[in-house]
Amino acid sequence: MNEKINLDLKSLEYIFNKNKSYILSVIIILISVMLFFRFIIPQFGGLLAARKEAKESSLKLETLKENLSLLTNINEQTLDSQLRTLSLALPLNKDFIEMLNSVYSTAQKTGVSLGSFSLAIGDISISENNNSFPVIRLSIPVNAGVAAVNSFIETISKTVPLSEVYFVKVGKSASTVGLSFYYKPLSASNYSQDARVSPISQKGLTLIDQLNKFGNISSAAQ
Repeated sequence: MNEKINLDLKSLEYIFNKNKSYILSVIIILISVMLFFRFIIPQFGGLLAARKEAKESSLKLETLKENLSLLTNINEQTLDSQLRTLSLALPLNKDFIEMLNSVYSTAQKTGVSLGSFSLAIGDISISENNNSFPVIRLSIPVNAGVAAVNSFIETISKTVPLSEVYFVKVGKSASTVGLSFYYKPLSASNYSQDARVSPISQKGLTLIDQLNKFGNISSAAQ
């Protein structure tokens, strides 16, 4: 048994001595590969991550430069006027005073007499529906016939805050008009400092011009 072990050891020693240079080369290669995966690969990954981060930072910086350029060239008075117009047309909350002013001013302009009605405001932070534009609905008794009701509806459709007629019941001397007044609370949850600021589109500017022509927009802005 011992002779067999000695023979095996001698064989291994002979093979090692004969292939010593090759075996050392293989060991060196294996060590190099291990070192490569241990140190070089992580550094390479870190380099890629750093390049990606630098690219993202460059894009953010470019966006901020464009935003700064746009905001610098904006006329603040014009922007304030546009914001007031849009806020009057689509209030940020349940502005029931302006809604009632809209109803009564329309009644004065059209010469109709309004009946008694009540307004339940509720919690100003809660919407009446789940639509993108929440509403407050009013049922307005109008002491007038068809022609006067048509005039009332046409006039209030060009009055701020924006409203929509959702039903009409017309009689000879008494009618009822259902109005939906829209409002839109601002949400800060989607705000990002890195977001690109876009100028008001031509379509938006046209809409603002149309709103500025509404009968009560100038008096409401004061």
